[in-house]
Amino acid sequence: MVSANIKGAILMTIARFAFVTNDVFMKFLFVDMSVFQAMFLRGTVAVPIIAGLAWYRNCLLVRLSMADFGLLSIRAAAQIGMASCFLTALAHMPIANVSAIMQIVPLSLIVVAAIFLGEVVGWRRWSAVVIGFCGVLMVIRPGTDDFNSYSTLAVGAVAFATVNDAVTRHLPNRVPALFAALFNAIGVCLFSGAMTSTIPWQAISAFNWLILSFCGLSVAAGYFFQVM
Repeated sequence: MVSANIKGAILMTIARFAFVTNDVFMKFLFVDMSVFQAMFLRGTVAVPIIAGLAWYRNCLLVRLSMADFGLLSIRAAAQIGMASCFLTALAHMPIANVSAIMQIVPLSLIVVAAIFLGEVVGWRRWSAVVIGFCGVLMVIRPGTDDFNSYSTLAVGAVAFATVNDAVTRHLPNRVPALFAALFNAIGVCLFSGAMTSTIPWQAISAFNWLILSFCGLSVAAGYFFQVM
């Protein structure tokens, strides 16, 4: 029988793969449109998909306590910050560099879990954290010409993603994964939609709509499996 730890690792791996797939397609879109327009249009695809799944699983309407709503709101705010920082960095940096920086998220989550959540972390994981941080420093190379504001945004995305994952860990079982995913997706879509009012709107080709469909499917899967 698969342990809860192994099951969680498998689900998180699937979520990360879905998000990386989304990142690759979004990189194509940034050639023709702004980051926030792409985020908003992706949301118009992802939100109905997640809402439809939530309705099918009978978890679209959920009774929430104030504590539950507070945790979901913090997650949504962190997701908005992470998506904005990460995708802006992705639009201006090689995807390999941004992805390498984002690999520090599981390591930073270990630090947060040990310091703030009281979880036991052995020396092997602490060693992995130190080696991982050194590896990321080699990628972003602070103090050199390669380190710029977009590198800083990528590091900011790591911080927001860590908050998002740490809060997710404390969501009670009574909050369905699909509902939590929908809450985040709506938050990102509304924020990016509001931001598009401040920038020029670009025409969307049929090919770009196809890419947006793949992005919406990928990010919907990522949200769902991340919470699971």
